[in-house]
Amino acid sequence: MTLLTPSYETVRRPLHTETTTSQALYLPIAPPTLGTAGAIVGRELYSGKAFVYCPFSAFGDGLPGGNMIVLGDTGRGKSALTKTYAARQIRLGRKVVVLDTKEQKEREEGEWAALGRSLTGSAPVRFAPGGGAGSSCINPMDPAIAGKRQVELVRTIVELGLGRPLDEFAGSALRLAIHRAHERAALDGRTPVLADVAAALRSPDLADAEVKKRTWEELLGDGLEASYVLDRLCGTGTGDLVGMLDGPTSLSIDLDADMVVFDLTKVPSGGVAMTILVAVISVFLEEVWLRAACECGAEPGRHERRIVDANSGAWELGSCAATGCARYTQRKRILVCEEAWHILGTPQLAALLEKFLKFARGYGLSCIFIVHHLSDIDDSPETQAALKMADTVVVYSMKKAEAEDTVKRLGLPAWTAEHIMRLRRGVALWKVGEVIYPGVQHLLTEAEQHLCFSSGSMTDLATTA
Repeated sequence: MTLLTPSYETVRRPLHTETTTSQALYLPIAPPTLGTAGAIVGRELYSGKAFVYCPFSAFGDGLPGGNMIVLGDTGRGKSALTKTYAARQIRLGRKVVVLDTKEQKEREEGEWAALGRSLTGSAPVRFAPGGGAGSSCINPMDPAIAGKRQVELVRTIVELGLGRPLDEFAGSALRLAIHRAHERAALDGRTPVLADVAAALRSPDLADAEVKKRTWEELLGDGLEASYVLDRLCGTGTGDLVGMLDGPTSLSIDLDADMVVFDLTKVPSGGVAMTILVAVISVFLEEVWLRAACECGAEPGRHERRIVDANSGAWELGSCAATGCARYTQRKRILVCEEAWHILGTPQLAALLEKFLKFARGYGLSCIFIVHHLSDIDDSPETQAALKMADTVVVYSMKKAEAEDTVKRLGLPAWTAEHIMRLRRGVALWKVGEVIYPGVQHLLTEAEQHLCFSSGSMTDLATTA
């Protein structure tokens, strides 16, 4: 007679952080924990500990900044990680903006549309060449964009359309034309658009020519090429930017919503229109979305100043009577860029966004860039500067050549190249500051799988239901 071993129902152990005993068991290989404050990503496979990450909570404790880059082959879990991470950060009070360039063909919308709609109840902000019903427009000449920043933006638009930098004469003519476009539009009681700048370039003011010690004809010649570029980009019916950047700003969104998704999936990928559109949206967000505000929603001016040192006169922002907030705390924000090679692979755009990255800490901002491989972007100084500002690097599985290139360009230890090639789907190597976590498994709930899975076109769901 054989005694059968009784069977028991197994129970999945909950996520946990380390105890003193478990830490001792994994002491030779386990990297230090990031703490318990933040969003749960999954688990660290080498120790079994929960992997909790938040750049705002870990800031200053080995993490100098909040910018992140996520890399890996297609279908390894980059988008799923970023979507669930963003949604979990929203539960901690963060605000998220997404530049979505990946289309889900079966849904005829961007990959982030469903998640954004489920969190806010609002449709994404859609841009489409030629405009049309439901399409949005941003005016680079909008008064919401500050004067100097606006000049930089319009010059970037012209240079991207031209394919090379403007010389000093053309740059000066463009600055004068922007000023005159504002003056002439004000006489008509309206906001200028890019077509007004093109018109001002072709009809410069004689007084401007005299100030610049140029003849009227010379000043006209200085800006004529730039006017042709703007005509080509915003020309009636045929321009690359028609319906997206050639008219008054029309954004039917609440920039204070938990998540705002800019759907750029209808804009041709890799073209000048996509690059310019991303540049304009980024500057618009900097001037409008990133305005200083407390987590209670009040602006700094509504908080009282509290003297902390009478001798030096040092002060801090204290309570706000209108909201009942006890102390000013900068609102934390996250900017997600899908297919970020549009940004990192364009030197002019990388330079334009350098302020975003360099001063992200002052904004309370964390930028997340998602790319497949570093070979997708060039090795220009502007790109290298942007990569160096990513204090958190997440690398999913790659093929041999790409893994070796990634390790070399990011300065990772040599052993990580072969390790990256062997990573399973959903498992990534994380580098947070100077600490490397060799295997972090991203875990999703059932609800998140429906909202965040982006490979439905290649999956036979009928056989997995």
